[in-house]
Amino acid sequence: MITLPHEEKSFWQTTVTKAKYPSLKEDIEVDVAIVGGGISGLSAAYLLKNAGQTVAVIERGSIGRGTTGHTTGKVTSQHNLIYTELSQQLGEKSARLYGEANQGAIGQIEKIIKSEKISCDWHRQDNYVYTRDTAQVQKYKEEAKITTKLGLPATFATKSPLPFDIKAAVKFSDQAYFNSMKYISGLASKINKGGSYIFENTRAITIHDGEPSTVRTKSGTITAKNIIVATNVPTPPLVARFGYCILEYPQTSYIVAARTNLKLSGMYISTDKNEYSILPVKSGTDNLLLVGGESHIRDFKFNKKTRAKRLASYTQERFGVKSIDYRWSAWDYQAYDNLPLVGKMYPWSKHLYVVSAFRKWGLSNSMVSAMILRDLIIGQKNEWAEIYNPLRSSAIKSIPRVAKQYLTG
Repeated sequence: MITLPHEEKSFWQTTVTKAKYPSLKEDIEVDVAIVGGGISGLSAAYLLKNAGQTVAVIERGSIGRGTTGHTTGKVTSQHNLIYTELSQQLGEKSARLYGEANQGAIGQIEKIIKSEKISCDWHRQDNYVYTRDTAQVQKYKEEAKITTKLGLPATFATKSPLPFDIKAAVKFSDQAYFNSMKYISGLASKINKGGSYIFENTRAITIHDGEPSTVRTKSGTITAKNIIVATNVPTPPLVARFGYCILEYPQTSYIVAARTNLKLSGMYISTDKNEYSILPVKSGTDNLLLVGGESHIRDFKFNKKTRAKRLASYTQERFGVKSIDYRWSAWDYQAYDNLPLVGKMYPWSKHLYVVSAFRKWGLSNSMVSAMILRDLIIGQKNEWAEIYNPLRSSAIKSIPRVAKQYLTG
């Protein structure tokens, strides 16, 4: 039987030696304070700074060591078979806007990488959602038809570069993957200067939404015009943040990675019960195959190693790998209507914003959220803001449907 590494370790986090940033030691004043130093917080900080705002990012640990450093690496607008579902539940307009937003995010990330000369193993690849189940073929045809109508780069396929047969797939052309840790390290170096700051090992103790707004830590207070909470972990002073359980729920998923000589292009995910997310990665001299899945609601009592073993066995069976070099897990929030929560945190919020519920598609949605928040804060119109608005009713209305899915499988 194939063996697993004894300890969890993300491949992405072993490939970068990032700069270290100080903790906050004194009171400071900026235009925008951002709680959370992952890709969503740093993306927002970068865009806001470029829009003329001074920013301060605080991170309770070190930047990128949470969800950002534990992703699959995929940057795509194809988030499983989501567009048929969005069209049926929220309407064709919402589905189109969601697709446009994430396609735009891919281009925006690539533009930043090129303009800032960030070396982060950016690769353009086609992305496939596939099935090996004949009974699902019609569903795939419908998704291909809808995504094409929405103007997305989609085609229906019955073949793929995978080393096994499939029955159907929806292919999105010219998507991408990259090393998220290298990317945010590059962003951070551009943010932390000229009156803007990044502070590590700095935890928010209290947050006040007012005029001005403040974020207080043990050793200093940040005074700001606006505050963004961009972290999966609800900060202790925001007791009402726990009320977000009526809008979203946390999921944990797992990834194993193996070095391989397999020549495979493309990125993959399946809707089938015993199939998983697949990503061949080229990073320097490393060629790895990342296989992820086995999701469950966070904090339920599941054996992590058992789930990782299932992924490892699948990787060995399907791709002939001899050993697993890395294994790790990640968790993320998911809104009940499958759309992220980006905007004013509460109905009564004046200057307090939230970013959450990326549904495990945070690498593209982090840039979408950054563009929305930049525009909201500087008073610029953003056509995506309405469908991402945390105060929308569709998230609550979708609770019975999601509950039924988990109860009935």
